[in-house]
Amino acid sequence: MTGITRDEPYRLAMAKKLGADLIVNVEKEDIRKKVLEITNGIGVDVVLENTGAVEPISESLDIVRKGGRVMWAGGGIRGGIVAPVDTSKIIVKELDVKGEISQIPYDWKTAIHFASTGRVELESLVTHIYPLEQWHDGFMLAATSPDCLRVALKP
Repeated sequence: MTGITRDEPYRLAMAKKLGADLIVNVEKEDIRKKVLEITNGIGVDVVLENTGAVEPISESLDIVRKGGRVMWAGGGIRGGIVAPVDTSKIIVKELDVKGEISQIPYDWKTAIHFASTGRVELESLVTHIYPLEQWHDGFMLAATSPDCLRVALKP
């Protein structure tokens, strides 16, 4: 799990509490070097890039192993970002690259299934609850606050 200094007190601490094996503050450590170090130069199997920032797009292609999977999800709710992509990394490493915003019914069914089994601890992830009428405020908080993991909307 990666983050920046503002994420350390809450987001990164919560990731560790929920079972993340390794926490990396990318403002203090080079994620490319760290991943190559801990994977003996191979890279990770899967990268979920959820920041909506340009540099992590490039980093995701560098830290994933040959034949690995990369999912870009950050920034989609707010209209996306424009980032240069080195397609040779995708081609040479034969990567599976996808975008995601959780609007496919299958995604929701899968999430509901995992929630119902208790295999995913959800209570700690919902940090704020807003009435449905204030959905925009909730979305903006989720997109900008270091003290917000997920916002639930209550009808």
